Amino acid sequence: MNPSKRTFLIFLSALPLLACERKIDLRPHTPNWDRDVCTRCGMSVSDRLNSAQIIDAKTGEAFMFDDLGCAIAWLDEKQPAWRSDAIVYVNDASDGAWLKVEDAVLATPYITPMSFGISAFRSKEKVGAGKTVLTLQEAKKMILDTVRERKQQKELQQNEQQQHQNEQHQQGQT
Repeated sequence: MNPSKRTFLIFLSALPLLACERKIDLRPHTPNWDRDVCTRCGMSVSDRLNSAQIIDAKTGEAFMFDDLGCAIAWLDEKQPAWRSDAIVYVNDASDGAWLKVEDAVLATPYITPMSFGISAFRSKEKVGAGKTVLTLQEAKKMILDTVRERKQQKELQQNEQQQHQNEQHQQGQT
């Protein structure tokens, strides 16, 4: 068999392998602003300066969030098998550019869509006066503490409502 024919046959036999290989895109995805909803809370993803997204590094699937707090809380609550490989992106609150959360300067207090109050910036110079810069670990702790407090508050309110309903029911029977 002549060399060019052999090369052609090798190329043809490798073609199915090449066609099946799918390059996984780990870059931040562009949200459909005002149409995509937060994976955790269901609110519209519309704040171009305080949104976040998580990319599954194994598949490239993007999960959109309306607030960094929702993204961190979702990872903690759902604990997907790929959690340790997850890529978390957050908007730079000064210009909307996507930053990897570990490369961002996180600061508080800011007004954010779900009131977690943490915004991200490309540099410390962008952080406003009177704001506190946080490490990623401090930000995660603050977010998860807020989630726990909100859950306890909600349970307390539900218990109070149930107690009030029980009292009304008892008064109606006497």
